Amino acid sequence: MRQIKLVWRYIRRYKKLLMVSITCMLIVQTLGLLAPLIVKSILDDQLVGITRPWYETQETSGVSYNGKYYTQDDQTGDILTIVILNGQYLAIDGPIELGQQFFDGTNLKVVTFEGNEVFYPAVKLTGGEVMNFYAPFIEPVAILLILLFGRYVLHILFLFLQRITTSYITVNVVRDARKDAVKALQRMPMTYFEHEPAGKVANRIITDVNGMINLFSTLMNLLLNASLSVIFAYIGMFYLDSSLALMTFVAFPLIYLWLRFFVSHLNQIAQRVSESASMITAKLNEIINGVNILQIFNYQNETEKEFEVVSNEYRREQLREQKLHLTIGWNMIRLLGLMVTALIIGYFGFQSLTISGFIISAGTIYAYNDYLSRLIEPVQTLFREFGNLQMALVRTDRIFAIIDAEQEDDSFEVIPRYKGDIKFENLWFSYVKEKPVLLGVNLDIPAGSMIGIVGHTGSGKSTLMNLLLRFYDLKECDLGNIYVDGKEIRELSKRTYRQHIGIILQDPMIYTGTIASNVKFGKDVSDEEVERVLREIGGGYMIDKLENGIHHEVYRGGGNLSVGEKQLISFARAVVHNPSILVMDEATANIDTETENLIQNALNKVKEGRTTIVIAHRLSTIKNANKIIVLENGLKVEEGTHDELLANDKQYAGIYRSQTKNV
Repeated sequence: MRQIKLVWRYIRRYKKLLMVSITCMLIVQTLGLLAPLIVKSILDDQLVGITRPWYETQETSGVSYNGKYYTQDDQTGDILTIVILNGQYLAIDGPIELGQQFFDGTNLKVVTFEGNEVFYPAVKLTGGEVMNFYAPFIEPVAILLILLFGRYVLHILFLFLQRITTSYITVNVVRDARKDAVKALQRMPMTYFEHEPAGKVANRIITDVNGMINLFSTLMNLLLNASLSVIFAYIGMFYLDSSLALMTFVAFPLIYLWLRFFVSHLNQIAQRVSESASMITAKLNEIINGVNILQIFNYQNETEKEFEVVSNEYRREQLREQKLHLTIGWNMIRLLGLMVTALIIGYFGFQSLTISGFIISAGTIYAYNDYLSRLIEPVQTLFREFGNLQMALVRTDRIFAIIDAEQEDDSFEVIPRYKGDIKFENLWFSYVKEKPVLLGVNLDIPAGSMIGIVGHTGSGKSTLMNLLLRFYDLKECDLGNIYVDGKEIRELSKRTYRQHIGIILQDPMIYTGTIASNVKFGKDVSDEEVERVLREIGGGYMIDKLENGIHHEVYRGGGNLSVGEKQLISFARAVVHNPSILVMDEATANIDTETENLIQNALNKVKEGRTTIVIAHRLSTIKNANKIIVLENGLKVEEGTHDELLANDKQYAGIYRSQTKNV
C-alpha cells in the first residue's frame, strides 16, 4: 500500500524501538496463550480433581478416610468415588455409572443415558474429611496461582513497554513529519497558496499529520497484534479441541465478504468527513483573522449562519459514519461474538458428559471461550478500526501532498553582491493561460538608481515585482526575460538569487518576539547596529518611549504597535540585511504623513549604493526618483522623471492632480 510506504520513511528511523515493541507484543501474546491453560489446570486438575477416582493404598502418605488410605497415583487398589452434588461432598465405594445424579440423604441415584436407575449407598463427608481429600491439591494450586500472578505482572510490564515504545515512535514521527511539512511549505511555489486557504493548510499540518499516527497504530493493532492474537488463539483452540477449531474457519469467507461491503461504503464517507473537518478549520481561521471587520460591520449573525452550514455538513458526514458502524460495523460483530460464545457452550453441553465429566470440562469450556474471545476480538478491532484506517489513509495522503509536493530548488551558494542593473525584456506574463497581465513590458533600471512604478489597480505593478522577486517564474506560455547584472535570473536557484534582494510590503509581517528579533530576522548583527539603523530611518522616538527599547516585547502580528511603527521595523529589517536591490511595494500607503516623511528621509540615505524600486500609491514618495514608470492594463505607457511626466500631461499627471487637488 502506497501510504504505508510513505509512513515507513519515518518509522524506519526508529527501527530499534520498533523491534522492542514487536518483541514485547510477542511476549504479551505468549503470556495470553498461557493464562487460560493455567486457569484450566486450576479448575479441572486441581479444584475439581477431587472427583477423579481414589484408589486404596497401603502407603500411609495417602489421604486417610475411615481407617484406610487413598491416593490418585497408585491405580491398583479398591476405588472410592467422590461426588460433588448441590454443594455436598459424597463418598461412594466403587465406580459409578454415567448419568444424571440425585441424593436422598442415604443413596445416590444415577439415571443413565439409557434411562436406567442405579442406586449407590453414599456417605456425606464432613468438612474435615473434605479438607483431607483437598490436601494433595493445595501445593499445586499455590504454585499455579503464583505462576498466574507472575504471568499477569509480566503481561502488565511488557504491555507497558510495548505501548511506551510505540508512543515514542508515533510522537517522534509526527514531530518529524510536521517539521518536514513546514520545511516543504517554505519551498513551495506561490501558486500553491493561491488555491489553498491558509486555514486548510494549517489543518493539514496540525491535524492531518495525526493520520500517520493512526495509520501506524492501526497497522500495529490490525496487521501485527491482531494476527498474532489469531495465531496464538488457534494454537490454544487446536490444543483443546481441533474439530471445533477447524469449524471456525468457515466464518472467514463470510467475514471477508462482509468487510468488503462495509469498506466500500466507508471509504467515501471517510474522505468527506476529512474534507469537512478541513473546511471548518479554514472557516474558523477566516473568522478569527477578520473578527474586527465582522464586528465593525455587524456581520456576526451572517457569520454564524455561514459557519453553521459548514458545521452541519461535518455533522451529517459524521452521523453517516456512525450509522454505518452501528448497523453493519463493529456493533454487529459484538452480536456475532455473543452468538458464537453461546454456540461454544452448546457444543460442549451436548457432549456425553457425566456430572464429574462436566465439572472436569468446566476449565476446558473457560479456556476455549477465552481463546475464542481472542479470536473474535481482532475481527471486532478490524471493523472498529477500519473507519480510522480509512480516515488515516486519507489524512496521510493529505499531509504527504504537502511534504512531497512540487518544491522549488532550495540549493544555496554564496554569490558576489549584485551591482543592481535590472532589465525587463519584452515581458509577457499571465497567471491564467491566454489571459496576460503584462503585455510586452521593456524596462531598464541602472544600478544604484531609484525608480518609481505607478498605475491604477490591476495595471501590473505588483506582478512586475513578483516576477523580479521570483514569487512567480515565467512559464512556457509566457515570453521575455529578466536580467540582473546581465544574467538571466532563472539561472540561479531562488534561494541563491534572493540573498541580495530585500522587500518592504504594504502590510508588514511582524512576528512574536522583540523589536530587535524582528529587525535582525536571522541576520547576525549586534543590538547596537539594530538601534543605529532604527534611529537612522527615524525610529528613534519609538525606541526612546519604550522602557526596554529595542528589546520591547512584540505580540503576534505587532498588535501592540502602530501601523507606522510596524512599517519602520519592516524597513529597518530590509536595511539591516543590506540588499543591493530593495523593493518597496506600497510601503507608505498605510502610514501617516509624519512617518512618511521620516521614511522618505531614510530612503534618501539608504538608496545610495543600491537599486531601489518603489511601487507607489502616494506619488509624493517618488517625486525625487531617477525615473518613474507608468503602467496601464499591463502596458508601459509612460516613462520619465516627475517633472517630465507632469509636463507630458498624461496618465501620471492625472493621478498626481487627483492626489493634490485637495491639498
